[in-house]
Amino acid sequence: MHKRQAAEDAINNFREAMKSAKKSCDTDAVDKCTVNLGAALVALGRTSEGLRVLEPFIPPQRDHLLTGHRWYNLGLAHEVSENTAEAVKCIQQAIKCYDESQCSDAVVLKAGSLCRLASLYTQQQEFGQAAETYKVAAFSYSNASDVLQQAVCLFQQARLLGWCNKTADALAVTDECTRLCSELPDATAGKCVQLRRILM
Repeated sequence: MHKRQAAEDAINNFREAMKSAKKSCDTDAVDKCTVNLGAALVALGRTSEGLRVLEPFIPPQRDHLLTGHRWYNLGLAHEVSENTAEAVKCIQQAIKCYDESQCSDAVVLKAGSLCRLASLYTQQQEFGQAAETYKVAAFSYSNASDVLQQAVCLFQQARLLGWCNKTADALAVTDECTRLCSELPDATAGKCVQLRRILM
């Protein structure tokens, strides 16, 4: 209940902010409010409204991060609408944009988008493609020094390789995941215990 009200409040705030930005001719603020409004609508389950905001909006060519956010939220909207093929295309575009961005957050955003893409491939029963995508996501999380998320991606990769009957590859990835879990600091290692039990 509180989360839904917070989302409704966010939508109203973005609309008000957009009006103010338009009055002051602040195009950067208008662009950001547009994407945030579309994302909030999608998050609230108002998918068709979110698509109406996001689809016609074209961010500045130089703003790879904002363009990535637009594509990512379009992907979420299409996924909710059970249009998985279109969702895949959108998330692929988001990954490309994050890859081109110089923003420090782009590495983690790219990794998260790769996980979303792998999940979509899994829904399409393209298990080999999903496993390869989790592998790339694990590498991205490694670059971001997020060992726990790297281990989670490796776990998913091993699981999918098992489904593809690639037992040797699955075991090799399992070993790497287990090694990473064993090297986590005590405060974080507890979160990885369940993964280690499943893999072992």
